[in-house]
Amino acid sequence: GHFYHPMCPQDPQAFQLPPPAAPAFQPLTASSPRLSLDFLPDIFDYTLYDSHRGLLLLRRKPRFDTRGFLVCDPISRRHALLPSPPISSLNGGHVFGSALLSRGAADPDGGLRFEVLCVALDVDRPRAWVASFRDGWCRWNALPRSRGVTVDFDAMRFERICVHAAGGMYWHILSSPYALALDAATMEFSFLRAPEMMWGELDGHHKYRMGEVPEDGRLCVASLEQQHGLQMCVRGNGDNGWVLERRIPMDEVFDTVPSLPKDPVVRHARLLLGDVDRGRTGRVFINTIGFGNFSYDMNTKKLEYLAAEEDGMTFGHPVFAYFSTPDDGIGMGSA
Repeated sequence: GHFYHPMCPQDPQAFQLPPPAAPAFQPLTASSPRLSLDFLPDIFDYTLYDSHRGLLLLRRKPRFDTRGFLVCDPISRRHALLPSPPISSLNGGHVFGSALLSRGAADPDGGLRFEVLCVALDVDRPRAWVASFRDGWCRWNALPRSRGVTVDFDAMRFERICVHAAGGMYWHILSSPYALALDAATMEFSFLRAPEMMWGELDGHHKYRMGEVPEDGRLCVASLEQQHGLQMCVRGNGDNGWVLERRIPMDEVFDTVPSLPKDPVVRHARLLLGDVDRGRTGRVFINTIGFGNFSYDMNTKKLEYLAAEEDGMTFGHPVFAYFSTPDDGIGMGSA
């Protein structure tokens, strides 16, 4: 199923503010278990940050002096609290991204074992901090600063949510055709450029997302543009290593939504490509400013409104795919 924070569809600032609602769960099918995070302490104080290998990562909201982390397994209803990495602007920089890195087999007493990653900007270089949680104890380790990546722009442009795809981890950068990539095996950073073919000579804030091809798990990038509609490129021997896989006109699709503006230019300004569904369902999530959020199935060509169970609410961004993963026999190095 999927975890998300419910949001008011008419709130144009909902994407910029910490979500006020506690995380909710939407089962994938009628036979899927209905999960809840009601076992977590102070759940309204936390925001969803990641879903990976049957675990969820949450971080305390910015209004608190100490922004620690909470990791939980919604199936077994186990959880663990972690402190923030021991860094500040004076000794290691600013943390702009956090994610689950790996999961290990449960300890003899049934406790969780896992690794959490924080990415900090140390002067002008990204640095990875890794927290290892074993037997009820957390230890943070700092990896060397990146030697191959220099950040010469405001770190506030990094999006906080990590995308796990094809063995890598990616952070989108606002108003940039590049994403920050981290190889989960080598822990080396790099910049990955989205394919120019998606936009041609068009200028502006391009709306693209990294993800995985549903059928085979290859790395892909999807975009939503007024001129070209919904496009998906996959890794290959084409434009900077990208090949166009799909192109779907979307104007007629959006015309079927009565609440959306009819003028194509005005409408496109209110549309945002939220994500390629990390559950590999063949869907993408399309967000709007003030009109709620939708899912679009690239195979059936069906657009559906993402109505939350809470009356009048919609799915917030992002939407985290969740699959249970038994932790028996999982190696700590499994990314």
